[in-house]
Amino acid sequence: MAGAAEAAIYGQVSTDLEAALVSLRPALLRHCYRMMGSFAEAEELVQDVLERAWKVRSTYRGEAPAQRWLYAIATNACIDALAQRRRRRELPQLESAPLADDSLLGEPEPEPERWLTPAADRTLFAAPDEALESRETVALAFVALLQRLPARQRAVLVLKDILDWSAEEIASTLGLSVSSVSSALHRARANVQRDSGATEEPSTETLSAFLRVWSRHDVDGLVALLRDDVTLAMPPWAAWFAGVSLAGRFLRSARFGAVWSRLTRVVPTRANGLPALAFFRTDAGVDVPHALLVARFRAERVAEMTVFIGAGNFAGFDFS
Repeated sequence: MAGAAEAAIYGQVSTDLEAALVSLRPALLRHCYRMMGSFAEAEELVQDVLERAWKVRSTYRGEAPAQRWLYAIATNACIDALAQRRRRRELPQLESAPLADDSLLGEPEPEPERWLTPAADRTLFAAPDEALESRETVALAFVALLQRLPARQRAVLVLKDILDWSAEEIASTLGLSVSSVSSALHRARANVQRDSGATEEPSTETLSAFLRVWSRHDVDGLVALLRDDVTLAMPPWAAWFAGVSLAGRFLRSARFGAVWSRLTRVVPTRANGLPALAFFRTDAGVDVPHALLVARFRAERVAEMTVFIGAGNFAGFDFS
């Protein structure tokens, strides 16, 4: 009887784990994205973690929630992956002073692995309400600042301040002492500040106007929607603009106009908990991904535009 009871318990544990592997995928993806700063890398890691967890499911006996067991596997997988990295992921507007003149833009950086990549809400969140509640934890600037931390320090901050793990749980997962966890958390908090909540969800009318000016190539209408203190960054360009005067001058330039004139399709979407636009150009009659713009609004005006140029930034988005 004892054997039958134990088998029944294990069977239930296995069933619960199988359900968790499905339901927790978006949460695990958010976690790995925060750690890695690259959506494609995070997606690959999550797939590996889920496959690994299923293979060793017999070691999971249900003593702790499946969510914690999976997060522990994912966290250590991220740390191992980060150890193989040559450099950290960045955002231009956090790495240097803005340009003093729009003519100084220069050329794009040759290494795409240098830059943070956007993440589609459809993959990060199970529902729109969840995206609005948790978007500060995947905000571009927050994720970029996380990349400046050593891997274990990064993991400590995420596990404690976002997932609300205890110091003892973090220490056990990362193979650290409790005092080391406390020290790492103190240093991490000193270097990373989460979003203060200044981001606002724009009205439907404002979003429609934003889409319309881009679709119609209406540069004056676009500039009219920008805040005076707007920032414009376009990775893989390392240079960026601050203020509507310089940003507007660049948007009106022949250099930008030549690119804009080749864009034939604009599609609204959402990324990192914010409104976004996907831009396509036509090549031999086929839509080709060109860039993905993530916009931050305040008081119904655009406060920040980060334009991720290149088809590699479209991972996780579905425009079919």
